[in-house]
Amino acid sequence: MPKQISVDLTKELAAAIKALQPAVKRLTVALRADFTKLPVGSLADLLYDLRAARQQLGTITTPLDDLLAPAEKAVKEHFVNTLKADESSGVQGQYSRVQVTPNDIPVVKAENWLKFFAYVAKTKQWELLAHKISAEAVRERWNNKKQVKFVDVFHDKRVSCTKLQGKGR
Repeated sequence: MPKQISVDLTKELAAAIKALQPAVKRLTVALRADFTKLPVGSLADLLYDLRAARQQLGTITTPLDDLLAPAEKAVKEHFVNTLKADESSGVQGQYSRVQVTPNDIPVVKAENWLKFFAYVAKTKQWELLAHKISAEAVRERWNNKKQVKFVDVFHDKRVSCTKLQGKGR
């Protein structure tokens, strides 16, 4: 069993950053332009290209993240399971230190939710609740032609950008 596993990506990341520098410079200049002056068709293509470029970068980082994230989670779980919470010493490597600290998260069990809500209403401690409604539950009622009192509609706008069949890059 090795005494240490190296996941140092410094050299590879430095090479990737160096390889991408010309693209960063080119994009920095190009994206300074006032895109509002472009024809709307060109703007549509720009939006598509921007999203595609971000997705292409994701193809570089995703395989690494798919390897690193589960390993990081497993190591954290190992520490949670083996170190005592709030132990002042923790453990120390050559250049890092790990401690497990307690973190109390308030939770209302499902069977107590109505009692809790009644308590909040009775004591008027509304700050105990988040100011958010279930959009999914409201939409379900609206789709069934039911009214939900005191709920208004906020008209949001979303942008969809798709590739034209057989066109472009």
